[in-house]
Amino acid sequence: MKKLPITARLTNFYSKVTLEGEEQFSTVTIEATAPPPVIIDYPEPGSCRVTLRALLNMYPGPLYIQDGILREVTVEPGEGQVTFHITLDEDVRAMLTGVEGIPYRIVLRFSRRPLQEFYRDRVIIIDPGHGGTDGGWRGPVNLWERDMAWKTAQELVRVLEGFKARVIWTRQAEENPSWQERLRKVTPDTFCFISVHEHGAADTSQRGTAVLYNPVVPGNEELAAKVLERIVARVNTPARGVKADEELARLGEIPGIKLEPVAITNWVDEGLLRNPYFHQKVALATAVAIKQHFQRGK
Repeated sequence: MKKLPITARLTNFYSKVTLEGEEQFSTVTIEATAPPPVIIDYPEPGSCRVTLRALLNMYPGPLYIQDGILREVTVEPGEGQVTFHITLDEDVRAMLTGVEGIPYRIVLRFSRRPLQEFYRDRVIIIDPGHGGTDGGWRGPVNLWERDMAWKTAQELVRVLEGFKARVIWTRQAEENPSWQERLRKVTPDTFCFISVHEHGAADTSQRGTAVLYNPVVPGNEELAAKVLERIVARVNTPARGVKADEELARLGEIPGIKLEPVAITNWVDEGLLRNPYFHQKVALATAVAIKQHFQRGK
């Protein structure tokens, strides 16, 4: 039997989150010079395999995604075909669409419904640290902890509201309520309290991410460790660890964490805060880690 010639070459691939109506999708887009035959299968739970009859004409990755649905994509060139191995955090199936044009695009869409189903109508308190005339720690150039905490908090709200959570702020942009006033925002149906700060120290060589936790609630140390693990993997900062926080202990039985994404007094870490994608990655990593913690073993 005569083999058909391979006419398609794969030139690029990338991932992003898209919104279609009320539903979010994690997508993997593969660009090609022509439409190739595509086979999709699921060799084991948490794994999607996409095989294309094509030649590889691009860097093969891997691509680390970690968006709560897609974990990573690795590319395996073979004789007359290319295989994309997609590792999944959720048991979802791909929807395949071909988009005509130059380049031709093979779009794989994975529903983010598991994240929305988990967070829907859960009450989350977002507490940006400092505020108003209280700037908190200042970076070696000119960034203030108050402003950077606000940026990360805004991204947390965007992510969580996208997952259909009910978000309550402890302060507005120019306010600096006391800790007691912030705690008054907590209601009996509060699912989780997330406070956002940056670390500061006289020793400006200190770097990295830490997560503090409410020691009153069993399992909150594990929650903090999961959030720390996810953030560090996503933004590639050193880990400064997890520790109990006496302020959070005043939440009583409400689960609570305090994020310190970087040490703002270190010039390298302060530079990370200037990138808006840094705040987005911290926010998404936090939301994903919280879900994974509370759904462990289910």
